[in-house]
Amino acid sequence: MQETNSELFKSVLIADDNSLYSRILNDIANAVYVSGDRLVTTALAKKYDTSITPVREALKQLQGEGFVTIAPNSGARVAKFEYANMRDELEILQLIEPYLMAFFVEEYTDDDYQQLEALLADMADADDLAYRRLDTRFHWTMYSKHYNKSAVDMWCKKRLTIMAMHSNVSLNPNRIQQSIKEHKQIMAALKTRDVEQVLQAMENHLMSSNKYWSRYIGRSLT
Repeated sequence: MQETNSELFKSVLIADDNSLYSRILNDIANAVYVSGDRLVTTALAKKYDTSITPVREALKQLQGEGFVTIAPNSGARVAKFEYANMRDELEILQLIEPYLMAFFVEEYTDDDYQQLEALLADMADADDLAYRRLDTRFHWTMYSKHYNKSAVDMWCKKRLTIMAMHSNVSLNPNRIQQSIKEHKQIMAALKTRDVEQVLQAMENHLMSSNKYWSRYIGRSLT
């Protein structure tokens, strides 16, 4: 049975799934393979210590998810993402996340809050790639609690797509520091359990993030 987006997202994020599909997607999301890279079946079979048939099956599944393209006579490649695709994915996330966050504000436990504090503390000393993973785990810790698993599943798919789109682009250090500041504002608002205040902090964070990617990444993806 094919994994749900949530299960797949967790396997990539937590690295607790050794399936070939998850391992290749993990490498795409973490810039081992970036947009446009060729994915040669024989090389992948050697890298992941398997045969060609499972590699082909995994690539077909990744093609169905939009992470890989396969063309006659040219083989498989990591998908080349257009700016319009990135914009659309970011806008969908901007609609989903407040809905998921509103539930978390009223339902989170002390343990949840401590997990978020620990992730935020680790962000301060993280390099670019580690920061992105911590940032994703930060949001996953909040949204995974929601009762609407279809909405969580959709968020996971969109977030994975964004991770793949951005994998070969380094975050500006100033943006990382600004993002950490925005996360702290979310944490401060969470303490009050005031939904409106938290959603305002979340909206500021999402708008700032979208503005950054549109400004610095748009031209390179066009």
